[in-house]
Amino acid sequence: MEIKLKVQGVLSDPNSEAQIVILRDEQDVETLPIWVGVAEGNAIRFALEGVALPRPLTHDLLKSTLDHLGVDLVKVVINDMNNSTYYANLYLSQGESLLTVDARPSDAIALALRAHVPIFVSEAVLKKKSSENLDTWLEKLKPKDFGQYDA
Repeated sequence: MEIKLKVQGVLSDPNSEAQIVILRDEQDVETLPIWVGVAEGNAIRFALEGVALPRPLTHDLLKSTLDHLGVDLVKVVINDMNNSTYYANLYLSQGESLLTVDARPSDAIALALRAHVPIFVSEAVLKKKSSENLDTWLEKLKPKDFGQYDA
């Protein structure tokens, strides 16, 4: 089963140069943090804020290419976690054909935000991410930590 998520925001990890994308389910019960690089975090932030840059980022280029080819991004699914690394799939359609493409979650999220399509996570991934340390860290987050985003 898949659970629909929304991007709550992107935080800076105070212990590293990494960014943390915070995803939450629609009932605000489940939270999924994904650590990404600075460039990926910025790409997601720009999409959340509706920032139009003078030149396209890679995710803008991919969206434009899909549009020109008549391929629709239907959804993205964060479908696996192995050794603290998340995996995702892009679900693409062209006419009657449906294609699944492997992607990094950060790229999938950045593309989903640009294409205005839903982001999902499998229940299995939510079960794997549960740990006492992570849950304690998540409980300490305050709404102001997420900024103004609610995508």
